[in-house]
Amino acid sequence: MIEVSDLKKSYGEVEAVAGVSFTAHPGEIFGLLGPNGAGKTTTIGCISGLLRPTSGHVRVLGHDVVTEGTAARSSLGVVPQEIALYDEVSATENLRYWGGAYGLQGGRLTRRVQEVLELCGLLDRAREPIKRFSGGMKRRLNFACGIVHQPKVLLLDEPTVGVDAQSRVRLLDLVRAQAGAGTCVLYTTHYMEEA
Repeated sequence: MIEVSDLKKSYGEVEAVAGVSFTAHPGEIFGLLGPNGAGKTTTIGCISGLLRPTSGHVRVLGHDVVTEGTAARSSLGVVPQEIALYDEVSATENLRYWGGAYGLQGGRLTRRVQEVLELCGLLDRAREPIKRFSGGMKRRLNFACGIVHQPKVLLLDEPTVGVDAQSRVRLLDLVRAQAGAGTCVLYTTHYMEEA
C-alpha cells in the first residue's frame, strides 16, 4: 500500500508538487494523470526514495520512505520513464542484474528470469544484446526488470511512452495482471485513454 499525505517538493522557488495526498491499495491500479511538468515523475521520485520531500509524508507498506527507506524500498518495483537497461548485454543478463540487486539468487533467480521473459514475450530473444531490440521490446524489458523480484508495490512512470499500439496493449495487459495478482500499482500517464 502507498500512503501519501500533503506531499510537497520544491526546487528553490519552483513548487513541483504542491500538497498531494492519496492512498493506493493492494490489487488496485491508482493513476496520476497530468501533462508533462505536472509533478508526476517528481511524486514517483519521492515515493521511491530517490527524492526527499520538502514536506509531507510518504509511506510504502507502512514504512516511512525517509526514516525507513531500506524497508520501504524492499518490496518496491520501479519502472522509470527513461529506459534503465544495459544495451551491450542480453535481456537475461539485465534481468539477472536487477533480480540480484533485490536479493534473488540461484535457481529462484533463474526461474524468475525465465518467467518474466515469457510473460513479456521476450523469451525467444533472451540471449540477444538489447541494443538490437525495438523500442517496444525495450519498454517490455524495462517493465520486466521492475517486476522480476515480484514487488508488492509497483511504480510505473509513463511506461508506454513512444511505443507502438501493439506493445502498448501488451504493456497494459501486463499492468492489469500485476494488479490482478494483488500488487499495488501506481501508474502515471498523460494519455487520457490510458487513465
